[in-house]
Amino acid sequence: MRLSPFLFVLALSAVCRAEEPLTVERAAADIPAVLRQAKKDAAAQPYSTQALAWGGFQTTMDCKKFVFDVDTPAESKEQDLRSETWLEECMPGSGPICFPRRTLMRADVRTVKILIPERQAPGPKEVFEVCLFGGSLSFDVKQSPNKYKAEAKEEPVLRVTYVLTKK
Repeated sequence: MRLSPFLFVLALSAVCRAEEPLTVERAAADIPAVLRQAKKDAAAQPYSTQALAWGGFQTTMDCKKFVFDVDTPAESKEQDLRSETWLEECMPGSGPICFPRRTLMRADVRTVKILIPERQAPGPKEVFEVCLFGGSLSFDVKQSPNKYKAEAKEEPVLRVTYVLTKK
């Protein structure tokens, strides 16, 4: 069984209120007992139950396409990518009603461009996609007659240049 960090902290905090002090070693050795105790404590506290049931993180993904047409130069224009990580919580209401609340935990931004040093005009149409998810960038070839090796070169101030070389 895999626990999210949020659930693990809730479970540990619930068990810590028990009579015997909880150590990390004891909690790790008996996760089912920790969860049983957390459920018991959560049943006594509606807010804990709602947070346990509704809490979580959500991270957005931003993707941009880079299109190199027949007469496009070997270097693309820069494009900005933004990804946000939100904590989603359920705030207690009256009775079983949940009032959702989102808190921005982290925002990642990158400015990306693609450079194909071997590209000569006129060249074939090529399409690439770069995505930002949290702090991670991914690169994908969507359309190209060539096979490329992509190397991400980090530059100052959150700029990244993907340099493509033919395989």
